[in-house]
Amino acid sequence: MATAAALMVAVAGGTLTGGTASAAEPSQFTVVDGAIRTATGTPVPSSGTHASLWGNSSYATTSISGSGRVLIGAIGDNCQGWPTVRVTVDGVAVGQTTIVSATSYGTYPVGAAVGGGQHTVRIQLINDFRAAPCDRNVHIAYARMETASATDTKFSFAVLPDTQQEVLNGSDTRFRNRTNWLVQNRSALDLRYVTHSGDVVNWDTPDHSQYVIARDAMSPIETAGLPYSLAIGNHDTQATGEGGSARDPARTRELVRDTTVFNRYFTAGQYGAVKGQFETGKVDNSYSTFEAGGVQWMVLTLELWPRVAAVNWARSVVAANPRHNVIVVTHDYIDGSGNIEQSASYGATSPQYLFDNLIKQYANIRFVFSGHTGIAANRVDTGVNGNKIYTFLQTFHSNTTNPVRLVEVDTAANSLRTWIYAPYNNQSFTEYDRSFTGLGVVR
Repeated sequence: MATAAALMVAVAGGTLTGGTASAAEPSQFTVVDGAIRTATGTPVPSSGTHASLWGNSSYATTSISGSGRVLIGAIGDNCQGWPTVRVTVDGVAVGQTTIVSATSYGTYPVGAAVGGGQHTVRIQLINDFRAAPCDRNVHIAYARMETASATDTKFSFAVLPDTQQEVLNGSDTRFRNRTNWLVQNRSALDLRYVTHSGDVVNWDTPDHSQYVIARDAMSPIETAGLPYSLAIGNHDTQATGEGGSARDPARTRELVRDTTVFNRYFTAGQYGAVKGQFETGKVDNSYSTFEAGGVQWMVLTLELWPRVAAVNWARSVVAANPRHNVIVVTHDYIDGSGNIEQSASYGATSPQYLFDNLIKQYANIRFVFSGHTGIAANRVDTGVNGNKIYTFLQTFHSNTTNPVRLVEVDTAANSLRTWIYAPYNNQSFTEYDRSFTGLGVVR
């Protein structure tokens, strides 16, 4: 373990830019274009110090042993956004994470697991920003390897219902209030992913004002580095005109596939974890992956009443990833009574077709989420492989508050718990609380 006096130096253009620290204070880090400083967050690391990084040329390195994912503890200074760091292990970039607390050294897992041995880890600030009167910095308290005993088996993800009533005017703060609340409670919920079951907006206008409001509302999720995805509902397409009626009744089937504006405001890059798309440059049918509870997860977002080709693409994606637990999100699937919808309406295939040809066919499909109709409902089906499929509706169309469905999964207990809460007025919808055991996660 080197002393901080030997670790504090950073040189740029021949100028000393590092700070000083007591020679008696050990640190695991060597810092370039930064400094070892006294820790200010909690819990206080054993070294009593952290490595402060304040520019895109700033990085800290250390050597750690073991196998698993790299875990880092850090706090950050928010300046029109939180700091993001990139982590490199043995010269290979394994991932990045956004630090979302100024006071608590939260543990942030980064990248996939690496094999056993001694590893050189480099942590670099990549989104430096300064504007009066703030400066975006990051302070790294520790880096260590995840161990089997350290795996957190309980986590949650969030499902936003139809938000079309929350984007009609710029003074309505309900949409952004919800996403701010999710970010603020990220650690308490152990929130790993946010999705949306469609009808993000109500209709398009020449100035795309509703998309502007929705885009702003999702920005806290992006800034926090939380991966997310949005299903596309009928109101998110050009089939719906101003006021909510058909834009052109003679072309509704054609226009329900026109998502040009939606894809201008929401992209795979913004979603943050997209691994594949049915059509290049379109998020209508896409899938994202994340790791939580010690297992792999996939969120598969499908267009409304999907085309047969899109369903076949989804089949190939699920079949190619048998070790991922799949969460399917599409706008219309079950009705307010929990029954699978039978009509394809002005789309291509019905929800029953989707169940018969995708949902029930694969042992690793765990959940389906939808909106469009009713208020909230659920059902449990058994697939052809004997697996249970848990399906939930959340629509609401609220004019007064901002519900969100939270789903907590415990992979050790093979259980799930879900509830609906509206942070805007602190309202709980306890009639929709549900708990299930025997989830049967794929490992």
